Amino acid sequence: MSPGASDSARSFRAAYASALGNYLLDPSESYLHVAYELGREAVSLELSVLDLAVAHQEAQLAALAGAPGVIEAQRIAQAAGDFFLESLASFEMVQRGFKEARQAVLLERRQIELSRQLSTFLADASLALDASDSLEEMLRLVSEQARELLDADCCVTTVALAGEPRVAEAASYPEGDSRWAKLVRWLDLPATYRLLRANGGSVRMRGEQLRVLPSSGSVIRDGQLREWLAASLTTLDGSELGAIQVFDKARGSFTGEDEAALVHLAQIASAAVERTRLYEKRA
Repeated sequence: MSPGASDSARSFRAAYASALGNYLLDPSESYLHVAYELGREAVSLELSVLDLAVAHQEAQLAALAGAPGVIEAQRIAQAAGDFFLESLASFEMVQRGFKEARQAVLLERRQIELSRQLSTFLADASLALDASDSLEEMLRLVSEQARELLDADCCVTTVALAGEPRVAEAASYPEGDSRWAKLVRWLDLPATYRLLRANGGSVRMRGEQLRVLPSSGSVIRDGQLREWLAASLTTLDGSELGAIQVFDKARGSFTGEDEAALVHLAQIASAAVERTRLYEKRA
C-alpha cells in the first residue's frame, strides 16, 4: 500500500493540516505541543515516517498556496519546518521505545526458553551422574555434558582430595586435537583452584585476561586460547573438591548465563562426587 492510502493515514493528514494551520496562526508552545502529540499518534496508528512526511508536505503546500508574498512564504516555511521537526522527534522517540520494548519481550522469552532447556539438561545430567559406577566415569560424563551444554571446544573436570591436585580427572575435546591434549597435561591445577577461591568459585576470562591464567603449557602462552570459564567443585561444608573448566566457545563467547549454568552443573557434580566417594568407602 502506498503512503497515505489507508483511512487512518487520510484521517491523520487532515488532523495534521488543521494543527499546522493553527500553529501558523499562533506559533505558541501549546500549538507546538500538538505536533509532538501528532508524532506519538502516528506511531500508534502504525504509520511510517514517510506517511508523516507526506502529511507535512501536503499541509505545508496548502499553507504556502495562500501566502500573500515572499516574506510570508518564508515565515510559513520556517514555522512549518519547526512543527514538522517536533512531530518527527516524538515519532522517532516513541517508535524507538516500542522497538526496545519488543526487543525486551523477545529477550525475556528467549531467556525463559533457555532456562527451560537448562533445567531439562541439568535434570538429565543429574540422572546420568547418579547412574555412574565410578568416579572416573562420573567425571567423564560431567566433562561431556559441560562441553555440550556450553558449546565449548574443550572441557576438563578434576577432583582434588587429600591435598593432591589430581586424584581423578576427565577431559572432553575433539579426537586427535593435540592442542587440547597438551593443555590438559600442563594445567597448573593448584593455581587454578586458588584463582577460583579468590573469585568466589567461578571465573570467566577472554583475550588479554588469559595471560594470568595459570598454566605451564604453550597453548596459553602462545595465545592459542580465546577464552576460559571455570567453576569450583565443593562439598556441602564448602571444602574444595576440584573444578570444571571449559575452553573456547564454538560459536560466540561465554556469557554470564553460561557461567551460571556451569555453576549449577558444578553443584550437581559435587554432590555426585561426594556420593561416589561414600559408596567407594562402603565398598
